[in-house]
Amino acid sequence: MTTPLIERLATTVEDTARPVTDEDRSDLTAFLPLAQVYAETCGIAFDETRSLALAVHALAFVRRVRAAEHLDALDDQLAAEVAPGRMAAVRSLIDTYCTPRDFPARDTEVLLLALHFEAAAQLQHQSTAQA
Repeated sequence: MTTPLIERLATTVEDTARPVTDEDRSDLTAFLPLAQVYAETCGIAFDETRSLALAVHALAFVRRVRAAEHLDALDDQLAAEVAPGRMAAVRSLIDTYCTPRDFPARDTEVLLLALHFEAAAQLQHQSTAQA
């Protein structure tokens, strides 16, 4: 998932104001496998579009961690869109990445990442139901 995905991400954003740097690649190489393990544990398959969306989110996330930036809080009702238990599991995933970097991730980061997993799980469920 990581190297080809990181290269696809780099190609996608190469003409933007902030292309993928070597530091980004290093951080993504540390973070994306954690996301992959979680997805596999939950039986969530990411299609190409959802994988790229996750990678774009991950790029912004690892940059925020490096810069010690935090996002504003989101509406608490968004958490209702997430399957029970997913928030705690994603919190663990994020803390695994953030704790060694001395970054206290807020609930907004957890919720945004959890929504990526939730969207992929719902798409997978819909395509299975239609098959």
